[in-house]
Amino acid sequence: MVAEDFILPDDVSAMAKLHLGLTSITIRLMHLSPPIEFPNGTRREMKEKGYRYALRSWLRFMNTAGIEVGDTVYFCFDELEQHLIVERVVPHIRCT
Repeated sequence: MVAEDFILPDDVSAMAKLHLGLTSITIRLMHLSPPIEFPNGTRREMKEKGYRYALRSWLRFMNTAGIEVGDTVYFCFDELEQHLIVERVVPHIRCT
């Protein structure tokens, strides 16, 4: 089952300045033709020392991006434009 949220890496959360206030992040799907761009909300969760941040609507994100459970997703974060950019998706090889 797909989770409802995706935890962002700490360095991405810091670059997005999510600690200054919850906001949405623009997602840019460069692996699609034509590329798709849309805002995606974030949420804050408590952890042992501070907070961690997650994307909301993870299932919608996965469906829009054509990502399936087990796929490897290569992404980067553009700090200047505040965009999370999906560069490539490598499908998981499933045994039949």
